[in-house]
Amino acid sequence: MSMVTLKGFFKKARIFKNLLKHIPLRDAKRRLFNPAVITRHIKALFGYNLASAPSLLTNKYINKNQNQPVIIFSDFEELHERITGDKEGFKRNTDMIRNLAHKGEKVHLKISLSRYNFSRLNRMVDFSFELLGKKNQFPPVSFKVFPVKDIAVNFKNYVEEIRKQVGPEGIIVTIDDNELMEILNTVALHAQANEDREKDLLRLLGIISEQVFIGPQTIVFDPFHRCNAKCQHCWVHTPQVKHPEEFLNRKFDFEIFKEVVNDASSMMTDGIILQGDGEPLMYENFMPMLRYARNKGLGVLFFTNGILFDEEKAREVIELGVNEIYCSFPAGTADVYEKISAIQPPETFYKIKNNLKRFMELKKESASDRPRLIVTHVIHTMNCHQLIDMAEMDAEISPDAVRFYLIRLDVMNKFLQLKPEEVRAIKEQIPAIKGIFKRKNIDFVDNFEFQLENYDEKTGAWSKDFFLKHGCTIGWYFNLIPAKYDMSFCCHLRTVGHVNACSFKDIWNSIEYWRWRRQAKYLKENANIRFLNGQILYDEHCDHCDNHQTIIKSLDELKKYDLYKYYK
Repeated sequence: MSMVTLKGFFKKARIFKNLLKHIPLRDAKRRLFNPAVITRHIKALFGYNLASAPSLLTNKYINKNQNQPVIIFSDFEELHERITGDKEGFKRNTDMIRNLAHKGEKVHLKISLSRYNFSRLNRMVDFSFELLGKKNQFPPVSFKVFPVKDIAVNFKNYVEEIRKQVGPEGIIVTIDDNELMEILNTVALHAQANEDREKDLLRLLGIISEQVFIGPQTIVFDPFHRCNAKCQHCWVHTPQVKHPEEFLNRKFDFEIFKEVVNDASSMMTDGIILQGDGEPLMYENFMPMLRYARNKGLGVLFFTNGILFDEEKAREVIELGVNEIYCSFPAGTADVYEKISAIQPPETFYKIKNNLKRFMELKKESASDRPRLIVTHVIHTMNCHQLIDMAEMDAEISPDAVRFYLIRLDVMNKFLQLKPEEVRAIKEQIPAIKGIFKRKNIDFVDNFEFQLENYDEKTGAWSKDFFLKHGCTIGWYFNLIPAKYDMSFCCHLRTVGHVNACSFKDIWNSIEYWRWRRQAKYLKENANIRFLNGQILYDEHCDHCDNHQTIIKSLDELKKYDLYKYYK
């Protein structure tokens, strides 16, 4: 074994050692005793060859006697500044190239690649020809990110092919980021060992490089604005709010929905969620929306209050292969349910409970493991004493998972904020509810304990300091699109575009979106930047972020895959 090969082997071994360090013990045991998993990791360890960088020294188009080249770091000003820290450099360099070309003088132009611009090489080549007053006549060379296990090799080939085209034109391409190939090799190695994690790894690469390679993990649609319950804790339909008819009659146009789904499917988005500013099952296009998204290969989830989730609907969603159903059930007894739901009688409590039990029976009869049913409980001052009652009710229903989470406070539901003694009472109930779920083999979603650990008793917030310190990565994972078609950056309306005026794909890939993603990654320094609707990046809604699980998971996975050291 050569010294280079040996060095590469130890580098790969170190990466996998880091992976094992960050895997929970139960998952590590599952991996260690799974022959397929072991085989994939051994194959990656011994069979994957780390790709080397395209060598600048072998580029025959570089003339050692040439004058210093004018360097292009990007095809737009802000990215140039982000890479170089030079606010004036983009204009200075591009003006110089244009002036020299206009005078007919020989221009030595260099495209400098780093982790922050490498996927834009094609655009930078076109931009370089434009600066030189020429038209790029060469056929486009695509950078293939799939299969992800070959991404480092594909990038190397991509650069070499473009060099062959542009070298004779006086344009050289160099890689001036010593860690770029190391980053790509790390991603490729993990993809070799975990083929089912390709899209996850591309999003992690996107966070590091501040670029996007595929669509978001999830697009949430709010298709319908009426609701058959007015839960006290709901910031949309709480009885304290009176909406105009225009809002209540708003529906998501089915044709616009199809256009967004078409884009999402082509961009490798994982799935969609129908939830929202109303009860989705009340909308006449609810099932057509589910069917259309499933036919396009997307995963499908939906939220419901369970009132209309009867046997007919249950059979339909099982047959359709919906991935998950989240049912919001905010009480453990009928009397508390009546107080919270406001317009529903206590009998509705039993109706929902029976609907969910019947769904689980039908799923069992179908011998299908989908859809997973997750019962969710929003906890506040009206029901905080009922956690054990809720858990015992869940045990009767026997869903796949249960999620407790603290109320997301707003102006309209601030009166439900938990008192310090109520928070202590909640914590005291957790061991008991864990025991109930363990006996019934029901998954207990673990976000609840994070919220309690970070809870601010004065404000009701649970995530403020964490995200200011670590940054927000939701720009690579999520979108919300209400029935007004204003595409939002996150769970609280921060408008990045309008899908009835511009395609979802164009908005997602825009320079403006690139800017917002990067600013959110460095949240503390950019807290006051504004979106199209005037909403600032960081406000009180971030203190109880609905996306906190996704953000925390992305940061944990960067560590697990030995990528966190490149994060900032």
